[in-house]
Amino acid sequence: SWKDPRFPTVQGITRRGMQVEALKEFILSQGASKNCNNMEWDKLWTINKKVIDPVSARHTAVMSELKVPLLLSNGPMTPEVAIIPRHKKYPPAGSKATTMCSALWLDQVDAASVSEGEEVTLMDWGNCFIRTITKDAAGVVTQLTGELNLAGDVKKTKLKLTWLPQIEDLVEITLVDYGYLITCKKVEEGDVFEDLVNPNSMSEAQALGDANMRGIKHGEVLQIERKGYYICDKVYGGPGKPSVFLNIPDGREKKYIN
Repeated sequence: SWKDPRFPTVQGITRRGMQVEALKEFILSQGASKNCNNMEWDKLWTINKKVIDPVSARHTAVMSELKVPLLLSNGPMTPEVAIIPRHKKYPPAGSKATTMCSALWLDQVDAASVSEGEEVTLMDWGNCFIRTITKDAAGVVTQLTGELNLAGDVKKTKLKLTWLPQIEDLVEITLVDYGYLITCKKVEEGDVFEDLVNPNSMSEAQALGDANMRGIKHGEVLQIERKGYYICDKVYGGPGKPSVFLNIPDGREKKYIN
């Protein structure tokens, strides 16, 4: 299909999150010329990032595989809800509800990066001391305990962690990432095209998104904090029918979700 997000077609790249405004800017920046030039994709996606970043709502997700519970000894006994902006610098993005409670979810990669006694920042909440770290026989973190220190200075902590509350309203989501269709920048005369095809040009990962993500519309662009920019390719259909979000390149070196 010409709409495949990996294809260098207008339909393909717009499905992947390319904005028409960015495409126009890129075209105009080339100027008039009779010469044929090979251009890097990075420049086009960098322009696109400048268009979407100032207006894209911010949301939070935690990877489902090996997610780690963080139990707060002094966290709220009953969940507390705060209404915060979806984008702190762009009021038209609206607001979202964030639930604070004593049991949270963290990404495994974040849980593995903290140390006992370390003070970290829970984004959009405040600081927390990590008190204990539990690991299995393979050294994989299985649980953290912590103590809130909301009076702590967020500017003095090294780690700023995204998190989700352990509540039933979290949204099942699938994050889709793409690589290049071929393994070289330019196909030369004499190359066997079949040998250049990238057999691993797509990857998927399951995650949990914040409760507000159940209202994301098809085609809506957002930033998942500390994971990148995404466009909604399929809306949430209920339990077992996750939302699907396609990663939008930002012009930097390509890295798959893990």
